[in-house]
Amino acid sequence: MRLEQVTIVLVEDDPASRQSLAMVLESEGARVVAAADAEAGIEAALDLAPDVVICDIDLPAMDGFYLIQRLRDDEIRNDRVPAVAVAITGHADEAFRLRSIGEGFHHFMRKPADPERLVSLITDAIDARALV
Repeated sequence: MRLEQVTIVLVEDDPASRQSLAMVLESEGARVVAAADAEAGIEAALDLAPDVVICDIDLPAMDGFYLIQRLRDDEIRNDRVPAVAVAITGHADEAFRLRSIGEGFHHFMRKPADPERLVSLITDAIDARALV
């Protein structure tokens, strides 16, 4: 149970992807709150102050960049430790990866997200954050 005691907000508009990622993360002990769009995702993130936010970039209405900007603004205003943020997307080009990091995501992962790699990335990021 590598993600025991970890709260994750997962924002993914594809129901099958959302469900499979949530199941993988929960099987590792995480508490997962899944949302289908940026508005529900930001609401959950502001309510919970999660350890991790995993967010698809291409979402209906408002994209993942909107979500991460709102989250980072709230963390600064409330003097909270920033959540580990992972962008997941079908976009493969380097410019998109750089924009994701520039907008406030810590990590960038292409779809389909490899569950083992995602869990390892989150575990490592949380361990590193604990050292700061």
